[in-house]
Amino acid sequence: MALVALIFLLPWLGAALLPSLRPLLGRHLGRWVLVPPAASFLITLTFVIPTSHGREVRYTLPWFPALGANFSLWIDGLSVFFALLIAGMGLLIAWYSRYYLDPSERQCRFYAYLLCFMGAMLGLVLSANLLTLFVFWELTSISSFLLIGFWQTRPESLYGARQALLVTVLGGLALLGGLIILYQVTGTLELPELATSSGVIRDSPLYPVILGLVLAGAAAKSAQFPLHFWLPNAMAAPTPVSAYLHSATMVKAGLFLVCRLLPVLGGTEAWMYAVMGIGVVTFFVGGALALQQHDLKALLAYSTISQLGAIMFLYGPGTAESVRAAIFHLFNHATFKGALFLLVGVIEHQAGTRDRRELTGLLPRLPMTGTLAAIAALSMAGVPPFNGFLSKELTYEALLTSPAPVSLGWLLPSIAVAGSLLTVTYSLAIVHGIFFGKPSKTKSDHLHEPAMGMLLAPALLAGMCVLHGAIPRWLDSVLLAPAVFSVIGPQNLPPVMLWHGLSLSALMSLITLLGGAALYVVGGSALGLRSAKPPTLGLNAVYDRGMEAIDRLGTLSTRVFQSGYLKFSVMMTLGFLVLSFTYPWLTKVGTEVKALDLAPVEPYEAALLALLMIGALAVALSRQPLSAVLTLGLVGLLVSFLFVALRAPDLALTQLLIETATLILFLLVLRFLPPFSRETLSRWVRCRDVALSVMVGGLVVVLLLIANGETLYPSIAGYFLEHSLTLGGGRNVVNVIVVDFRGYDTMGEITVLAIAAIGVYSLVKLKRERHQ
Repeated sequence: MALVALIFLLPWLGAALLPSLRPLLGRHLGRWVLVPPAASFLITLTFVIPTSHGREVRYTLPWFPALGANFSLWIDGLSVFFALLIAGMGLLIAWYSRYYLDPSERQCRFYAYLLCFMGAMLGLVLSANLLTLFVFWELTSISSFLLIGFWQTRPESLYGARQALLVTVLGGLALLGGLIILYQVTGTLELPELATSSGVIRDSPLYPVILGLVLAGAAAKSAQFPLHFWLPNAMAAPTPVSAYLHSATMVKAGLFLVCRLLPVLGGTEAWMYAVMGIGVVTFFVGGALALQQHDLKALLAYSTISQLGAIMFLYGPGTAESVRAAIFHLFNHATFKGALFLLVGVIEHQAGTRDRRELTGLLPRLPMTGTLAAIAALSMAGVPPFNGFLSKELTYEALLTSPAPVSLGWLLPSIAVAGSLLTVTYSLAIVHGIFFGKPSKTKSDHLHEPAMGMLLAPALLAGMCVLHGAIPRWLDSVLLAPAVFSVIGPQNLPPVMLWHGLSLSALMSLITLLGGAALYVVGGSALGLRSAKPPTLGLNAVYDRGMEAIDRLGTLSTRVFQSGYLKFSVMMTLGFLVLSFTYPWLTKVGTEVKALDLAPVEPYEAALLALLMIGALAVALSRQPLSAVLTLGLVGLLVSFLFVALRAPDLALTQLLIETATLILFLLVLRFLPPFSRETLSRWVRCRDVALSVMVGGLVVVLLLIANGETLYPSIAGYFLEHSLTLGGGRNVVNVIVVDFRGYDTMGEITVLAIAAIGVYSLVKLKRERHQ
């Protein structure tokens, strides 16, 4: 298990060591960052051959045994595929960031955030327990928030980071609700065991609720409609972040979850219609909005939303062919979209802008960048011989052979062709619109190619587009096919080939390419390619109005409940306390106050109790702060005497010390308080305060009586009495409990006292401000 755990622990360890290594490495810090992802990638490679032969390995470490929750790791084809994708892309992004980031920027913090996110994503895809998966799921939200908001001085970065965090965390809450219900239905959160209980889950009346909550969580993380609006705003992050989080890894987390739970929740009409419905709407909305963008990163962001919707759409049928097409396209999308994001970063780095209306005819100035961008964009459009063409062919074949209802027989392939037309159109907008045409005088004169190191990462990704398109079988047999088989079981799938003869899918591909080219040439103005239009869907406006409403509600609540009047705040707190405990007690059946079985009260004990009550009333009726503090100290002294009378000298000494320290602290504070003036209260206010005090006191008494009558667990007093001498070496049972049996608890109390002592010392040294 140690070797598998290193896959996701190494990035965390690297992030922890970065602050210590920064003084030693200086400007070479970026080289150290390459080590953790490279090591994780190499370790994951050792599992490729075993998983390609159908082997699966599970490692389990008890975590919360009482809840049946384990820290479980699962090595199978799907987890190895995603781990290699995350570590490999992370390695390329770390390399690219060395050239992208300015030396004056906080590189150490950036690399630490990047490694933390990488570790969270690796832990997520390797988890075999849904509770473990959820922990890493939330860690990806937190670390992505830090990365998106890295440029803290830019309002758009802070806005995008907060929006991404809110949407993904709310989706995480929905996912948590689904997991809780899933546990109630099955009694387990282990993924392999859930797969064997799929029939029980599907037959449960709670199945629609589970499905809806899980898909809501996945949709929020993978930017599916209508929760897609956060992704374009997250493009305010540095370009390496956009390339890593929003094309290759984070947005794939929701798709990974859907794929992982397909054997658990799939196979029903509800699954098919829900997943395909979400996917197809996202497919078209993302493609249509991409055509309206003039910011290159925004265009890529909306195209990413569209492609994620296409992958989600393919998970709907749940067949071997559709899952294969989804995983195949998921890998291809990481390659060509990652390359495009990095190349847009190159263009912005060299030209100082991402506005494609100002970037035309760049090919003569940036021939290498233009060539790589053309390869990636044409792959996204599905042009042979690139890998995107194979994804499109597999998609068409899967939908043509999908066992969908008769009414959807031709509808599903038609939807895929129509959505792909938009893909071809905005892909051509990237290639032709930027690198061809009349050069822009304001931006192209001073342009030149960046350092070759900066082009290395996008060149490798573009090369993968070519290599995987020309020779797809080598990667499919050892990596992609095992990932498919780990989801749907071993299947006899035909080999993937660049050309497999004339077929209906080939004809659909030809129609897609010609139709998309025609849309770009003929309908450019109508589609907004030449005159960019703002998005027509106002989900950002809905989000903004919602946040404004929450702010107004918070302001109103603060004005009402935090008026600055201390007495009102105490009254509201105590009133809520009374209501929150009284109502459940009155409505709970079987709760009763049982008779007390106490020792007889001695006369001196009764006298002490009477003095205590008189002292408490004296504190409340004191007219001066000093007399109230001294009377309160007297009450504490009487409590110490009561402990002595009850034969508890240790408690009496502790009480005496605490009261002495408290008295000194109060006396020191009185020195800095404004002059005391007694408040004149009406009779109604006095009656209200007395009634509230009586209710609070009565509630405490009733709760004590109830607690005295309930025996939840057997008493352990006999154990302490029996083993005090043999195990603790002392006859004073109280001392042995405090020092030995509850040593850590006592250490915590000593720590609290030390902090209190530091606070008292700070107050003693505090100087009163002098006002002129």
